[in-house]
Amino acid sequence: MIVRRCIRLGLGLSILLTTAAGCSDADLTGPIVYEEQPAMSREVEGKAHLAGKPRIQEKARKTLARLYGPSPKEIHVPEGAPLSKDEQGRLGVLLANHVQTAQGPEKLPHAGGYGLYRRHCLHCHGVSGAGDGPTAPFLFPLPRDFRRGLFKFTSTPNGARPERDDLRRTIRDGLHGTSMPAFEALLTKKEIEQVVDYVTFLSLRGETELALIEEGFIADDEDEDALEDDIVDELVQSVFGKWEDAADTVVDPPVPRTPPSPESVARGRELFLGRTKEKLECAGCHGAKGLGDGPSFVDVDVFNRVVFGGDPSKMPERVAKLDEKARELWKQKLDEWGNPLRPANLSRAVYKGGRRPIDLYWRIAKGITGAQMPAHYPGIDHAQIWDLVNFVLALPYQPELLDDAPAPAAAEGVAADAPAVRR
Repeated sequence: MIVRRCIRLGLGLSILLTTAAGCSDADLTGPIVYEEQPAMSREVEGKAHLAGKPRIQEKARKTLARLYGPSPKEIHVPEGAPLSKDEQGRLGVLLANHVQTAQGPEKLPHAGGYGLYRRHCLHCHGVSGAGDGPTAPFLFPLPRDFRRGLFKFTSTPNGARPERDDLRRTIRDGLHGTSMPAFEALLTKKEIEQVVDYVTFLSLRGETELALIEEGFIADDEDEDALEDDIVDELVQSVFGKWEDAADTVVDPPVPRTPPSPESVARGRELFLGRTKEKLECAGCHGAKGLGDGPSFVDVDVFNRVVFGGDPSKMPERVAKLDEKARELWKQKLDEWGNPLRPANLSRAVYKGGRRPIDLYWRIAKGITGAQMPAHYPGIDHAQIWDLVNFVLALPYQPELLDDAPAPAAAEGVAADAPAVRR
């Protein structure tokens, strides 16, 4: 017997949960509960937290449950949430594992954003989108934590929310050189839209949770007006507004790409090496030969030994074995999620955010959100950005372009017993 239950949502969306006797998603193991931000219940150094404020903690939890649902199995969508409003954007339509047809029982896949995410994404990104799925500790770079609304490879300014097509492109094409695969062959266009909506939903929920924690941090636990409805509404609308504005902030180049002539490539090389009046410092991170071994970062061999040296849980022990200078440099080279950074090796022709000229234009012009790749516009103009793009695309096939570059700096020390990893 199949039982259908329809949940009405603020946007007029309904999430249809369809279950069949004896059928479940038990094959997709793990509890289906949202994981709280650590700052919700305990002190986090240097960040807002609700430790010691049990009443505000409870208010924040109830507010999140009211706005977004008490669990992933019961999804609520707040009024005005910046999600698609068509049939392709439904968040949580779940089909039964089996359904009776005229020809007999037929196995069906999970559908809808929730079901698709649970089947394809949860094992890396986790139930809440925290980047803490069961396979996450064994991957590098670590899976993205969606809960701050920050995504690295976007067409929008550094720190801004992604435009919808940015998420669509990442899901469809994957991120080269990482464990994020391309889903174009696995998902239909409609299903990709559903996953985009669900990832956005998890981001909205996570950002709201953080906003509630920050608001509660400055409130007194005895204050009856703390996290009142009007305050919560302002916080939620602020979160939504950042997403709604994304499409209007896309960084479109105002001039066409400069043809990749030898002259353009040569100009890009001079910019890369800091030999122009703009004094760019590309080589400081990417290295004078473009190998990702610049002196501003921990030496690449040391980095590999620490990050890929065995049990992921023991990485702090391996960091502790570095000499003092390298250890201090390591602390300075973490991303917004607290993970170690490594500048791209430009000789490999592997670009995480895509290898189209426009993808590299965005990386150079506006930087990479959450990383230490800075925005170079307006420090250099759009024609110069295209020259750099042409140089970067040419370098893997013309390594002699950097034959006259200075030798890289000497490596920092590391304990002799640290396992070596070839790059």
